[in-house]
Amino acid sequence: MYLASNLKFLRKKTGQTQDALGSAANIGRTTIANYEAGISEPNLETLLTFSNLFGISLDELLSKNMAQNPLLGRGQGEVNEKDVMLRSVFPQKQVSGYNNIPMIITVDNSGNDNIIYVPVKARAGYLSGYGDAEFMESLPTFRLPGLNNATYRMFEVEGPSMAPNVLNGDRIIGEWIDELDKIRDNRVYVIVHKGGVAVKRVVNRLKERGKLYLKSDTIAHRHEFPTVEIDPEDVKEVWYGRMKISSDFSEPAEVYHRLADLETDVMEMKNLLKKGGG
Repeated sequence: MYLASNLKFLRKKTGQTQDALGSAANIGRTTIANYEAGISEPNLETLLTFSNLFGISLDELLSKNMAQNPLLGRGQGEVNEKDVMLRSVFPQKQVSGYNNIPMIITVDNSGNDNIIYVPVKARAGYLSGYGDAEFMESLPTFRLPGLNNATYRMFEVEGPSMAPNVLNGDRIIGEWIDELDKIRDNRVYVIVHKGGVAVKRVVNRLKERGKLYLKSDTIAHRHEFPTVEIDPEDVKEVWYGRMKISSDFSEPAEVYHRLADLETDVMEMKNLLKKGGG
């Protein structure tokens, strides 16, 4: 029986996390993981649910090796394998056309979501290829401890627009935001929209004006990076900045230098007083 391997194969091919599949089937993520590992087996009702979700027969789900013939399925005919991979068979909540899950998710051998890294040189391709399985599989992937139970993506930062808080060459690890209404004011996000991939602070005025405003942190280059107004219909992806990876070891600020000098002077004065008092 191929249930365990088929379940994992179909979930990955449709770009679903174990959480997403569990939610669609009205069961827990751990239960999905146990099914995929062959630790336990679903009852008939749950099998029928999987059959309907993936659009395949019970016989195909249980006794056919889907990995060897990914075009199996009810009514698929000569469907291209990439189309099978990209098609979302689960209901999606939408806000102004915004999908509540990324179009492509990659997973490791244990079924855990990978973090896909998008370097600057891949940005142009990412803007048009974030839903293209072949392009996404060409990008580097990795995992980090502590980043679990969500979908993350890492983007390389270009330019001085977010200095001094986020510098050119830094990398932002963002957590997927499933609803635009969840965007919080003045937090750092990676916004993928029709105009490009932007790392900015966002002001959410969707309820009041139906707009999002992208702001830069820079003071020195403020005139080069004015606030940008975008429509929600133009937004493709939103990633909330959870972590920054930087190779920059800048000198401490001038105030810190002065404070350190002052502390040193005070210590020297104390030492002199002790010697004098002795």
